[in-house]
Amino acid sequence: MGYIGTWKEVVLNSPGFYQNMPRVGGYSDPIKFAGISFAIYGLFTMVFNRSMFPFQGELPPFMVPASIIITPIAGTISLFIEAAILYFLFRTLGGSGTYEGTVRITAYATAVLSLAWIPYIGIIFGIYSVYLYGIGSTFVHNIILEKSSLLVLLPAIMIFVIIMPLVALYAGMVVLT
Repeated sequence: MGYIGTWKEVVLNSPGFYQNMPRVGGYSDPIKFAGISFAIYGLFTMVFNRSMFPFQGELPPFMVPASIIITPIAGTISLFIEAAILYFLFRTLGGSGTYEGTVRITAYATAVLSLAWIPYIGIIFGIYSVYLYGIGSTFVHNIILEKSSLLVLLPAIMIFVIIMPLVALYAGMVVLT
């Protein structure tokens, strides 16, 4: 199955896709899929979402091709790191899957990136990715959807809990001076 066929299965039939997804078989196919998703995201973000970047005006000619190259490389590296963190969390809660299975969940969940660049509605696809992680981990790690979704959100919640008091403290110091 090519990229588009796999994308349709992941996005439109997530439970069926993850249930039938091989748990082993190497990293090649999932990483190729993720690389294409990252490249699409990098391209469309650079072309259509210029407000996300600190510079204004015309992009230098090399930026779009560089984004198509750098985004998949950086994304793939972060994918393996994210999978390692999730694997540790899933195993801590009694999950039975493998690291390779976790990489596969993470790689195929990048399907949402091909639409996440769309201004204003991209956040919906970000939320949907939490669902994809949750569904994937129910089949790969035998963890219930609610627990796995919470695990996926846990790092973001922890950052929020740590950062918000620091921001409030800084704001309080600014007001006092």
